[in-house]
Amino acid sequence: MIDDEEEDGSSISSSGGDSYSSTSSIGSSSENDSSSGGDNDVMDDYESEDDAAYEAYDELIGHDELFRSMNNTLNDDNDDTHDIERQVSIRRQVIVLVLSILLTILLSNFAYAGYQLLQLAKDSIEIVDKNNNDNDATSTTRYQQFYPANVQEKEYTHNAQDIDDYQLPKHPERIYKHASLSSKNYRAGGILSDEMLQRYEEDGVLVIRNLISPKLLDRLDTASQMLINDSKEESRTKKRKQFHMVKNGAIFLGIPSSTNKNDDNKVCGSEDASCEANMEADKSTEDDNIILSSFRDLAMYSKIPRVAASLLRLDELRVGGEDNLKHKKRRRQHEEEDVTTVDDSINLRISRDIFLTKDDDDYACGWHVDDTGFWPNVASDPGVNAWIALDDMSWPFTSASDSSMTTAADKKTQKYDPVATFALSLGSHRSSWRHEAYEVTGSTHTNPPEGYKSAADLIQRRVGSGTCNIESSAPNLYEKLEQNRVIYDLKKGDVIFHDRWLFHRTVTVGEYDKMAREKSGEQQHEEKKIQTDKIFKRYSIRYAPGSSRVPPGYGVELSVLHDETNANKTLDNIVEKSGSPWYPKVWPHVLKTKPISSKTAEEEEIEGITDLVHNKIPRAEVLQKERKQEIQRLLKRRQGY
Repeated sequence: MIDDEEEDGSSISSSGGDSYSSTSSIGSSSENDSSSGGDNDVMDDYESEDDAAYEAYDELIGHDELFRSMNNTLNDDNDDTHDIERQVSIRRQVIVLVLSILLTILLSNFAYAGYQLLQLAKDSIEIVDKNNNDNDATSTTRYQQFYPANVQEKEYTHNAQDIDDYQLPKHPERIYKHASLSSKNYRAGGILSDEMLQRYEEDGVLVIRNLISPKLLDRLDTASQMLINDSKEESRTKKRKQFHMVKNGAIFLGIPSSTNKNDDNKVCGSEDASCEANMEADKSTEDDNIILSSFRDLAMYSKIPRVAASLLRLDELRVGGEDNLKHKKRRRQHEEEDVTTVDDSINLRISRDIFLTKDDDDYACGWHVDDTGFWPNVASDPGVNAWIALDDMSWPFTSASDSSMTTAADKKTQKYDPVATFALSLGSHRSSWRHEAYEVTGSTHTNPPEGYKSAADLIQRRVGSGTCNIESSAPNLYEKLEQNRVIYDLKKGDVIFHDRWLFHRTVTVGEYDKMAREKSGEQQHEEKKIQTDKIFKRYSIRYAPGSSRVPPGYGVELSVLHDETNANKTLDNIVEKSGSPWYPKVWPHVLKTKPISSKTAEEEEIEGITDLVHNKIPRAEVLQKERKQEIQRLLKRRQGY
């Protein structure tokens, strides 16, 4: 390019030279034609022409420099262009790489979702609605589509052989550890995966560790010991058999009897000793209330209610299906496009909660499902029991430990301390023979639809040989239940979620010792009572949908004893009608009953629960005690003593 510009300049200079020669010729001709001009004039003409030629040459040299400058500028622009192109190329490569990674992740997620769908398709459940009655008093609810409850229930019909020939999973004693949120765990705030939900529905059990904070567990330790100490003071001459102690309604502990704010500003005089003593007592009471409220914090404000709601599939029902639940985040980002209808009437409530302790007494209830005394809902309603271990209850002879011990001698070296723990019969909530077991034990399924009319009617019409006596009354069923017995290696704070209709029982200290000896190959020649000074604590919370109904007729349920018109009503209706949280709502929105001090601002909620705890429940408990005594008298009379 530079050479081309130089050639152009040369041609222009030659043209100037030609012009100069032509002028000289003309000058010579003039000189010959005329002798009148002098030499000076001729020289002036020459100089004038010569100056013009030099000016033209200088101008050409200026153009040449201009061309060179333009060329350099163009070269610089070309270099900048190449740099920009290189940057754009790099950016494109980065974008392509990022998109490739995202596409790979997306395809992996699709592949995982497809795998899950294939797995679920193998065991997909076809639900048959056997009752389409719209009457609120007699109809089954939509929650039942997931749960086999009784003769009127909706049954699993996808594969009858699965129910008859249930097989224990490969790792029946597995305990899931909750560590952090995961993209595949979209249920219960990131706690449950599809695989965990499927296992719960098949086995009826799911055990999760690390759901409860260490600080709350420490508070529960202190609160439990307070209850045990009070129980010892109240029953010095009376020893319980089945349980060391039973405390119903632990969620209502720690509610102050007054919300008078004037007490907060009270100041004692310098010589008013009684005032200071009263203030110290008030301070101690307030501290006790804070400790005792630990049960309420656990049952209502921990992660446990969210898990229970997901196990009942209430989260799906509330948003209209599993797909809407999975795409919750996407729906939040596109709220203007979200056409999902949320059913706010679907909720979860605490139907009953019980704090229990078991000592070394050798009596315990055999295989059973909870009747209306421990679970006050009709048989057609589903439920999840959250059973929380408040002590370590180790079971060293799980399948994992057995595999590591190849000889009986090795097993003998394994140390253990007998504990009172919990056993469950996996799959029993779906077995084809469960209805026979319901009849034998006289469970809630056998209650008359209209309920019992009186204590005498209850005793006369109740079928079966008793809730706890299946071993003696139906040995064949007892063996079936024992075949699928699972005992978990529990740590303090572990939560066993089990279906309401899964058969379960307590394992006594003596039975634990016997089973451990048999597992280790140690011979026990004579029965001996195992004694321990330890008391093993557990806390049980029964969760049910707000549409669940309290049984009709004669019974010992506190809300019905307070107002007999509450019988056969839903938990939602009872709470709404009475204005008192007999059955506190825990999901999706928690009732504001957490405040336990008069310094809080939630006056209305505190007043509602305060009236319930300090007025309504105590009056109902008096009637409950009278009815239980009446039932006991009639039972003794019937048995002949």
